[in-house]
Formats: sequence, structure tokens, C-alpha cells
Amino acid sequence: MIAIIGDIIKSRSIPDRQKTQEGLAMVLQQVNQRYAGVLASRFTITLGDEFQGVLKEADGLLRILDEITFALKPIKLRFGIGVGELTTRLDPLTSIGADGPAYWKAREAIEFVHTNNDYGRASIHLCAQEDDILVDLINQIMKLTALQVSGWRDSQSDVYKLIMNEGIVNPDEINHQAIAEQLGIQTSSLTRRFESSGIKRYMSAHREAELALERINKKHA
Repeated sequence: MIAIIGDIIKSRSIPDRQKTQEGLAMVLQQVNQRYAGVLASRFTITLGDEFQGVLKEADGLLRILDEITFALKPIKLRFGIGVGELTTRLDPLTSIGADGPAYWKAREAIEFVHTNNDYGRASIHLCAQEDDILVDLINQIMKLTALQVSGWRDSQSDVYKLIMNEGIVNPDEINHQAIAEQLGIQTSSLTRRFESSGIKRYMSAHREAELALERINKKHA
């Protein structure tokens, strides 16, 4: 299984903490509905600012984390991903009470992010129950894509959020004209946003990272 632990960074310093927590609950509910097919246990808020969930497979994992992250901006989040076994019975409706190496590794991963965040840019880390050379590769991909996103302007982020809302996974399937019309801009302006942001490369890199993670997941199943 693939366990995810996420939390809000510096939550106690947020002016309207309750509103942020309500927003997080709403986003997690949307994610639970949209990705019900890959969730072994729904994302559940465990503490005021921390949440967790379990995935059966890696397909869509990084996209899920992006949906949560972009929906809550400018609030910042961090995530720990753990691959391994679960020693407790899995409840598909709530991940509270689930335990085992997958969660231990997710906890180890999120603590790593807490102390090694690449000057505030890195927010996701992966740890696996068993050693695998692909783990380092995936973590490097996530660091590089995090660096990439840290340089996006709001107009570039808006493009990616619209792509996610449309459910587009393959960058080759992006319809420039349709996206431009929804954003109310010229197709040429959209093309410049793609060129300057590298959104399509970002999507491809995350897809490759998910495929590599799924190989780890299957290998140690």
C-alpha cells in the first residue's frame, strides 16, 4: 500500500485557522470523490492540521497532492509518502487507526521534509519499507519539479489548475483553443505560458515518477 501523511506548514501562524481547516476538509472531500477508484482508505483529517490516506496504486498520486496543494494556496503543505505493508485492518471510509510500515515510512518522509525542505521549495518526500534505487530517482524528480513550480506566476498556475479541473492527464491531449477560451485569453498567449512554465514537462515528469513508484509498489506487494 501507499500511505500519505500531509500537514499544513506553520498552521498556528495562519490568521484564520478555522477557515483554513474547513477549506482543507472540503478539498479532501472532493479528492475522495474524484479518486475513489484508487483510494484504499479515504483521506481523513486526523488532527486539526494533519491528514492521511491510503492508495492502492500510484496512478494519480502526485496529481492528487497537486490538487490539494493548488486548491489551498497560498497556504503551504508538506507530504510524506510511505510504501510498505499495513498491519491493521483497512477501513475504506477513514484512515484513522491504520498502522504499519507504510505509515511509519510516511511519517519518516514527512519529518524529512520538515528538516530538509530545499529552502522552502521541496514539500514532498518518499520513503519505502525496503531499499529500492528508484526511491532516490523519484525524490530527485519531485525536488526538481518543486523548484520548477516555485517559479510559476499566478497566470501560469491558473493554466495548470484548469488542466487538473478538466481531468487532463496526458499533456498531448491538451486542447489549446479550449483552454484559452476558458481562460479568456488568446491561443498565442496560452502558448507563451506553456513555453515559459514548462507545464507539459512538469506533467510528464510527474507521470514518470508515478510509474516508477508503482513499480516499487508492485515489487514489494
